[in-house]
Amino acid sequence: MTASFSLKFIISLAFLILTSCLQRVQSSSILQNEVAAVCKSSSTKATTTKNLNESFKPRRRVLILDVDNTLYNEREITADSRASSARTADSRASSSGGCLGIEQQIIANTHEFGQSHPSLNLSPKECDKLYLTHGSTVEGIRHLLLKNGHDAEFIHGVLREYYHQIYHDIDMSCLLPSSDNGSGSGSETGYNHSASRKRRKVIRDLLEHMPHPIYFASNSPKAHVLKVLSILGLHNVKYEGIITPDTANDGYRNNNGDGDGQHLSYPTKFDPQDYFQTLLEWYDPTENELVLIDDSQMNLKKAKTIGIHGILVNKPEAMNLEEALNSFLGHIESNLLTNEKRSEDDLEEALNSFLGHIESNLLTNEKRSEDESEQKEIYKFDSVQYLQSKNRVDLAAIHPSVWQKMTKTIFNHDNTTNDRMDFVRIVDVGAGLLSMLDLILNGGGGKEPLVGEMRDGSSLEYIAYESNQELLETCKDRLISMGFQEEKKGKLIGGKVSCDESVDEYIFERKGGKKSSGVNVKVLLRVKDFTESPLKREEHPHLIVGCCFADLFDPDILATSLMQFTRRCAIGGGVDSDKDRMNDILVYFPITFDGSTQFLPPKPFSFDNNEKGATIPSDTKSFQLYADSLIQNHGHNLDPTLLIDSMNEIGATLLTSATSVWKIDPNENEYLWSTMLYFFGTSAAPEIMRHNWDSVGWINRARRNHPKIHVRNQDLLFKLPPADSTDQKQSLSQNGSFSCLADTSEEVEQIEFTSPHVVGKKRINGDSFNEIGPGQVEIKSICSLISSGTELKIFKGLFEDAALDVNIKGMADESMKYPLSYGYSLVGVVTRCAADVEDSEDLIGKMVFTFSPHASHVVVDREGVHVVPEGIRAEDAIFMPSVETALSLTHDAHLRLGENVAVYGQGLIGLLVNGILSRQQVQSPSGNFGMTTAFDTISDRLAMASTMGASQVLLPQEAASSGPFDVSIEVSGNYRALQSAIDHTRNGGRIVVGSWYGNSDVTLKLGIDFHRSHKTIKTSQVSTIPAELSTLWSKDRRFSFTWDLVQTLKPSALITKRVTLDEAQEAYDLLDNGEEIA
Repeated sequence: MTASFSLKFIISLAFLILTSCLQRVQSSSILQNEVAAVCKSSSTKATTTKNLNESFKPRRRVLILDVDNTLYNEREITADSRASSARTADSRASSSGGCLGIEQQIIANTHEFGQSHPSLNLSPKECDKLYLTHGSTVEGIRHLLLKNGHDAEFIHGVLREYYHQIYHDIDMSCLLPSSDNGSGSGSETGYNHSASRKRRKVIRDLLEHMPHPIYFASNSPKAHVLKVLSILGLHNVKYEGIITPDTANDGYRNNNGDGDGQHLSYPTKFDPQDYFQTLLEWYDPTENELVLIDDSQMNLKKAKTIGIHGILVNKPEAMNLEEALNSFLGHIESNLLTNEKRSEDDLEEALNSFLGHIESNLLTNEKRSEDESEQKEIYKFDSVQYLQSKNRVDLAAIHPSVWQKMTKTIFNHDNTTNDRMDFVRIVDVGAGLLSMLDLILNGGGGKEPLVGEMRDGSSLEYIAYESNQELLETCKDRLISMGFQEEKKGKLIGGKVSCDESVDEYIFERKGGKKSSGVNVKVLLRVKDFTESPLKREEHPHLIVGCCFADLFDPDILATSLMQFTRRCAIGGGVDSDKDRMNDILVYFPITFDGSTQFLPPKPFSFDNNEKGATIPSDTKSFQLYADSLIQNHGHNLDPTLLIDSMNEIGATLLTSATSVWKIDPNENEYLWSTMLYFFGTSAAPEIMRHNWDSVGWINRARRNHPKIHVRNQDLLFKLPPADSTDQKQSLSQNGSFSCLADTSEEVEQIEFTSPHVVGKKRINGDSFNEIGPGQVEIKSICSLISSGTELKIFKGLFEDAALDVNIKGMADESMKYPLSYGYSLVGVVTRCAADVEDSEDLIGKMVFTFSPHASHVVVDREGVHVVPEGIRAEDAIFMPSVETALSLTHDAHLRLGENVAVYGQGLIGLLVNGILSRQQVQSPSGNFGMTTAFDTISDRLAMASTMGASQVLLPQEAASSGPFDVSIEVSGNYRALQSAIDHTRNGGRIVVGSWYGNSDVTLKLGIDFHRSHKTIKTSQVSTIPAELSTLWSKDRRFSFTWDLVQTLKPSALITKRVTLDEAQEAYDLLDNGEEIA
């Protein structure tokens, strides 16, 4: 009934508007008409509207946007313009080079008009005084002419001359986007989500998807406003009207100009009652929320007198427009009170506030006055407080194994003598609040202090780069609290510190003693970006560290910047360079965000639990959009494998890596939790809104539920050798060939299962490999993959006495019994071939895949060797059989377009099934069709399921609320998951069982409901092609498609731990405990 009445009211109101004003049409180009023309006031219409409002009063939010220095930032465009030498020859170029800004040109033209007009004769200083006194020069001129006794007609003529002469030739080329090489400004910090090179696109997207009426309001003429909107790319923004001095009140009404109730000629925001008159008739401020976003405090104060709330933007230390809009929508928290003490906001933050993406107190004046004393404290981002809260979570998240490997490598370096360890130099390229220095000196979170490996009396030099000036005093205070004393400060010029008023280096020292370790520590705090200040030649570091850092950069740019920073490309290259060769450098990037964020417990799509009736997206989908925003709008890299590739390309080797997870509790980490919601509001919520989903509902659901937040990161440790070094060991080229073949006389090592939960390494004499049989090839292993399904069953002893695999040559004749060597995903390089292998010349040196156990070397039949296609990395190639298994499962499911699929179990196979489905399913905008829902109980697996593209990842208890499903694929190995799949699949649906339950008994409830359901349960096994598919698919065709999928999916992103054969027992234990994926 309510919906029907609302629709009738809207239709009636639309008819009233059209009959009252024939100029108002739906075309976006005609919507550019001014407010006065769109809705001219009359006593009849005002009465009708009032009566309608009395019977039905929908409360609306209305956005009023200033134009100049609000839709753009005058300071930014003039800075960009000065950087562009192409414009320096322009007639309007400023003295410092570049095109003058818009307001600079308006000021210059105003000065000229004031001096040349015979009725004014104003000096530039007098013109400026009029602006400061009256909020705009035109208001000052009006009052001056009134004071001099001129009548309204004369004043109207002068003001018309003013608007024409000031604005008719404004050069707006400075608004055109400047060229950007993609390298960034060098001031990225990782926590300022608003500092984006693509801010203009973000603002445009927010405005184009704004669910509230938009009006542009400027003290400049309408033609000028239209010109600005066009150049800023806002042509497609659907706004309701434009309010300008030449359009408000039709530009001119008979008046005496003294504000005694008659309408002004060319009114400005200085006289808000006249300027906003028509808007106020349509939107009563006592019944609606009108918000003006403006760069003038005076304009906001004036607007407040008539009930319009205000947000000040584009001033120092300001919120931006995107954030202000999101706050209005309720996506992030903010206090949008316009008063003397409130902080100033930038345009993006103002937009986010308006949209409600950040929480705000947008109350009517009456309600605000009553509740102001009881308002809760609204979150405000503070860089120091954020970093302090983040550092505590970092400490717990940093993986101890990578930290231990880093420490061990520094102090057991092949090229380092014991004497050398009397001195260690560490460089922190993103120091923040010096949290890594604290960890190095004091340890914590299960990590031992690095200085504990140093002898008493030795020295540690720590060079810390941090470009954020706001952090300087906190860093200095922290050093003093750690026992350091400031020694000197100065400006770093050419690698030397000189006395200068501009200080960018501070030196602190702490002597070893009883109150601290026996190590002497020197800290050089450099307040600048590491890319701007390469190390001195003698400042050769043992370690470079960057915490929460590497994902902020384009991988190629970061890698090459490190080469420049360490002077690797400037040193060496001579025939005798070995004499003074630089040592290897360790590069340590802990907490490198890999794009996976989740709420725990996660929530599914919600279709009818909100007032708007709009779809609230799943947490999974929302965080996928958040990651997309960080990539597209903020230039982040959320794929660590790209960084690994880029580092490899400059000669670096990945020594080890491990997953590190931020675990943010809303109670224990309150400020960081609020900050994360703030980030989600400014980056995820606008993307949700663009998809026509309920962004406010999603944010509010999180505020109500207070879920824990888990953020998945990678800790990466590289070894960076000198640029002119040659690795004397095997070096794999891009096409997979080796420059040096393996020495087959070395001992061969192989994994062997000896009993349940016990795995070891056996050694085979390398001489046995010297004789290979007919048709065989020898392969030296690069890497192999542990199966988290079948192999775990063997590890735990949950298997029957049967052939290993009847379809893999070499396994058909071996039975499953201890002791047992097993594995079926090995990638290596062919080192030798038997004489009768026909393609031996082409095969030797090629990277190949083989279904072989984990070993350092294997000898296999040629027909069991698969050449890895070009462009596929070894660590991706080892996933080939797992990807084939996932492909087989999706084939057996016989999916139809639009069907909703549940995948039970997010081990390796389940994750790969998600990856394949995400690339073949078409998810509808409603969220009702083409959905892939992943279930698991382990948070790390849920995080990876999101990364692989699932529409929603949930705990098993959400199956009932998120189902029923058309198809359920069970790959968990848990009979309870199989029961859930049966229970929550639609009648007539399909259940595909991919799990191997080994010798375990399975109990299922298959009662009358199942009997009547016409559900189909089908087993799936990859070894053979099912009969119904055999006419379309062969093993060779499926292999070919599998390799394509491997190249597309890049499944090496699923690797959570890299181990040696000596660490096999640890690896299987971790997989068994669910702590690792692959």
